[in-house]
Amino acid sequence: MSYDILKAISETRGDLALVTVMDARGSVPRHPGSKMLVRDGSVFLGTVGGGKGEARAIAMAGECIQRKSSALLTLEFQGAVVEGQDMICGGTSTILIEYVADRAPYRMAFKKLELGERVLVVKALDGNVSEPGVTVAVLDEKGAPVFNAIPSPARPGADKCLASGRPAYQEEPRVFFDPLFPEEKLLILGGGYVGQAVAALAAQLNFKITADDRKEFSAAGRFPPGVQAMCGSYTEIVRSFPFDSATYVVMVTRGHLTDLECVRAVLAKKYRYAGFIGSERKATLLREQLKNDGFDRERIDGLHAPIGLNIQAETPAELAVAILAQIIAVRRNAPDQVSAWTVSTPAAT
Repeated sequence: MSYDILKAISETRGDLALVTVMDARGSVPRHPGSKMLVRDGSVFLGTVGGGKGEARAIAMAGECIQRKSSALLTLEFQGAVVEGQDMICGGTSTILIEYVADRAPYRMAFKKLELGERVLVVKALDGNVSEPGVTVAVLDEKGAPVFNAIPSPARPGADKCLASGRPAYQEEPRVFFDPLFPEEKLLILGGGYVGQAVAALAAQLNFKITADDRKEFSAAGRFPPGVQAMCGSYTEIVRSFPFDSATYVVMVTRGHLTDLECVRAVLAKKYRYAGFIGSERKATLLREQLKNDGFDRERIDGLHAPIGLNIQAETPAELAVAILAQIIAVRRNAPDQVSAWTVSTPAAT
């Protein structure tokens, strides 16, 4: 969603307010980094949780657009009566409502994302506590500034956020760190029952693309609208696919030899997530073969195999749920999963 919002800011005319959850304590509807774009007094794109809290944010965003200034909003979800009107999640959210006075930093960030690179957007707040000025800086994935410099006291926080991939709010000085990925792509190698089920479910999660080497499994109508079906050998498909730091790869082919072909090709690429289907024994044997082939041991060990969360899934639909649940866990930097900012990159040759 952050990618779509940056694209909209870059390309949309007229006054806009960007609503961002900067900090969350306890149980709240949306995590830090969640965004919503408001134009003409209504939601243009995104959400920060819905309900009365979002309605307040939309109303305040309309006021900010009229004043051409920014504001901070604190939402309490501490209601104690189930039948009462107050939200009872049990937490508190701090929300920045930013009048987008200058699109230049967002265009720079979007340009980097379009090139397949990650960025860190840093927002320094100054002046009035409730109506702050907002200075936006953009750092590349190595921490170098590409638009504006950041305050020196913010450098440790920026470095920490670059390492973890988690949005973070620093209270002194007041700075919000927002790591952003390029458009997320899903490459499904294998168009059988499981691949089809993964594509159908992933279509609702802003992912794309599917691929298979058999014409009957790449036929039009087999996959949801918007999913591109490719035909060719797995090696050719992997070679031609635009891998980057926001690429997820699901390998669910018809046998261990084709899975091995896929893994060998994928390990030469940069990606955020890669996994293949099969039993524990198959995963062990394929890993041993890959090590014998000379592939980097750390990258081999980072493969998700057997793919998916262990929920005792059996049917294609259940397997798709398990696989995409694991991908979402990586995307959201959930505990016990690979860091959302960790990207597997082949060693330089």
